[in-house]
Amino acid sequence: KNKDFYTTVSTLSDLIHVEKQVKVDLLRYVERLRVVEDSILNFVQDRQPYDDLTSPSAISDYLKHPVHAFQLIKRMTTGLKTVEAQIKRMRKFDPLINIKAMRKQRLLPWDDDFQGLATSLVTLQDIYALDLHELTKGHLHTKMPRNRTIPGRLPLNAQDCFNISQVAQRQGMHDLAVKWAEQAVAKAADEEPPSIPKQELDSHHKAVVTKYDELLRTRGQVEPVQTHEVPVQDRKKQSADSEAQLFQEVLSEDQEDQNYKRLCRGEVLRSPKMDSQLRCRYYKGQDGLFALQPIKLEEINLKPYVIVMHDVVQDKDIEDLMDFAEPRLERSTTYTGSEMMPSPERTSSTAWMNEDEAPIAVRMNSYLKALLGMGTSDIDDEAEAYQLANYGTGGQFLPHHDFLQDSLHSYNSSADYYLQYGTGDR
Repeated sequence: KNKDFYTTVSTLSDLIHVEKQVKVDLLRYVERLRVVEDSILNFVQDRQPYDDLTSPSAISDYLKHPVHAFQLIKRMTTGLKTVEAQIKRMRKFDPLINIKAMRKQRLLPWDDDFQGLATSLVTLQDIYALDLHELTKGHLHTKMPRNRTIPGRLPLNAQDCFNISQVAQRQGMHDLAVKWAEQAVAKAADEEPPSIPKQELDSHHKAVVTKYDELLRTRGQVEPVQTHEVPVQDRKKQSADSEAQLFQEVLSEDQEDQNYKRLCRGEVLRSPKMDSQLRCRYYKGQDGLFALQPIKLEEINLKPYVIVMHDVVQDKDIEDLMDFAEPRLERSTTYTGSEMMPSPERTSSTAWMNEDEAPIAVRMNSYLKALLGMGTSDIDDEAEAYQLANYGTGGQFLPHHDFLQDSLHSYNSSADYYLQYGTGDR
């Protein structure tokens, strides 16, 4: 089962059920606390005759009476032990025991999950150019490529904005760190009481602005960082030309990153002339499986040749894939050269499915073989097992290259190998 709460959405729905159980446990504990509270108050507020005695001689005379002495001893033994027993009994119902156990078993989130979700918010805002002011109200609003708002029900407070600013700074998004800090200051001004001490917030705000401007001065001497090219106090003077430079068709590393974000936002990067050469058609595949119900094939790009085949996988197939994957999801990892490690850039969870593990795998193989005419069996080393991925909040799929292992490269030194033997990666 997945081990965190921010790399997959499916575990978040599980967390809602766990939260309900935690609420029930806490409410039961409160009810028992009230019983203990009543018992303690009864003991404390039960006035005794000697409470009104002020002089030592009066107290001494009172205790000379054997019944009075008996009642005092009874009160401080039997009476007090009743209160002690109820307090001790409460330890057995201490919800912290269950909460700690749940957290240890990963049924409850850790601090890493909180940081992960904060990072996700920063990433979503950056890629989709979300309106920050609306985001702090809980709404997702963007003007690119069209004006659209997805309303939310819960706003962020100054403490939330402060935490997200810290995360943005750690991620190297110094422009966003400044903006989130500014939102935190604005939010705190309207809060009573404030969710974060003013001194702590002002200190952080000053620090992120100073760091931001310092990085601009030393640009080229440090690793690439995300800024808006001008000091904080001059941001309003930033010309439209400096922003438009991002959209010139020069594929520098920065431009490639900007194009990736624009595509994520649904912006159109292709010219009408390029799209005019694309076609759609019906496709029957290679072996007749789709002869009576051809697949709708849509060309996306000619060089390299990229197509989309519509309505190949049906709703029942998707349900079967999800049913197989959900109990097997684990944090996605990347190969570091020596071992597989989680990556902050790959915020997803993955399950692997071999063809001998589920009927849906055999069914998918038949679809792909019929459509592509290529071997799809992982048992025969024609392809790798299926990767079933569940992306979490703000989960990214970044452009990257996959490489053959050295052993495979020496054995299959040419791309012709895949054409000759009809094998390939799905």
